[in-house]
Amino acid sequence: MRHRLIRRSRSCYRAAGLETKVLLIYPGPTDWHQGGKLLGRADIALNATGREHAERLAGWLEGLGIGEILSSPLVRALDTAKTIGNRLGIEIARDHRLIELDLGRWQSKTMAEVMASDEYAAFLEDPLRVEAPGGETFQQVKQRASAALEQALEDNPAGATIAVVTHARVIRVLLAHYLGAPPATYHRLRLQPGSVSVLAFTHDSHRPWVLATGWMGPSLSQLLAAR
Repeated sequence: MRHRLIRRSRSCYRAAGLETKVLLIYPGPTDWHQGGKLLGRADIALNATGREHAERLAGWLEGLGIGEILSSPLVRALDTAKTIGNRLGIEIARDHRLIELDLGRWQSKTMAEVMASDEYAAFLEDPLRVEAPGGETFQQVKQRASAALEQALEDNPAGATIAVVTHARVIRVLLAHYLGAPPATYHRLRLQPGSVSVLAFTHDSHRPWVLATGWMGPSLSQLLAAR
């Protein structure tokens, strides 16, 4: 759960039609990424390229008026969040609900090894209900991660910008959920390490605008300013 919590009225982010933006940040690469291994919940640190991505992200996000930074407790997410927080002068709030999908026995395997397993076809067809062997389902990820976002919306005033540093599968599950897309389509949402996806909430916490997926570049500020 979150280590720091400020409770405010649920009506805050719905006030006066103001748009509260949530930036879903995917940390940069690790050595396991480059080796083709699935990280899952393995607590693997960013490599040199990943640290460069974090510094670059911090520069892109400067000046966007971010009011809160939430992070998965895994070190690759925390290091990214701390790099951003140090640049912006914001304390990090850890939230275990933002941790990566538990891949169970698939953790540390390559994608080719996973695709060759007997369980993969069933998981791919219905990831909402079929769990990774020894892991968790997308339904569990959706419930915990969307609850974390809902709390962030409650805890911040209308019109706020909130940075959420989490993981590829969590972001893809959230994007599919808020787009109203079938869970089995999650794998068609391509995200690159070090990218940002943006949700904009107004009066309905269940139907935000999806402003960007997998965005990379300093023009992020222009995208948000255009809203």
